[in-house]
Amino acid sequence: MVTFCAACDQTEARLDAVGADRGARAAERTLPALPEDCRALSRAGVQEGDRLNVALLKIDRALTRQNMRTTRCAEWFDQLRAGLQGSPPEGAQ
Repeated sequence: MVTFCAACDQTEARLDAVGADRGARAAERTLPALPEDCRALSRAGVQEGDRLNVALLKIDRALTRQNMRTTRCAEWFDQLRAGLQGSPPEGAQ
């Protein structure tokens, strides 16, 4: 009977250690919030009555801003993905 109780204690300690390890790995894989900049929308601000060359410049500036934002967000995501791929898969020991 004493041997049986001692074996249970070792098993429970191992289960606690494995549970803590899996919990720590899951916490590491919790994704951060998407940067607010990545959710922003761009508007050209073209108004009725704007000359065509002015409207074209406004649209070009808005498109440039959006392309720069898309590049920043893609780089952020690529870095995040690379960091997660460097971690061992969940459940691996």
